[in-house]
Amino acid sequence: MVTIIRKGEVYTPDYIGKKDVLIAGEKIIAIDDQIDVTSLNIEVNEITAENQLVVPGFIDSHVHIIGGGGEGSYKTRTPELMLL
Repeated sequence: MVTIIRKGEVYTPDYIGKKDVLIAGEKIIAIDDQIDVTSLNIEVNEITAENQLVVPGFIDSHVHIIGGGGEGSYKTRTPELMLL
């Protein structure tokens, strides 16, 4: 599946302007001012993101290395990460 996100306000993490973002599978293939997909011989899912933030590659790095949670009792606690 190929998807193009058009005219979003792109942060990578710095603001780089209004851009198109081309995605194939789970990979970002291109980020540019305007990407022409008419030459592709496949179906392209097009998303218009005007006035929307686009944050490609955003990763939530929040991790509980020594366990966490447990607000709903011991059963909901996240176990510690074990290193081998």
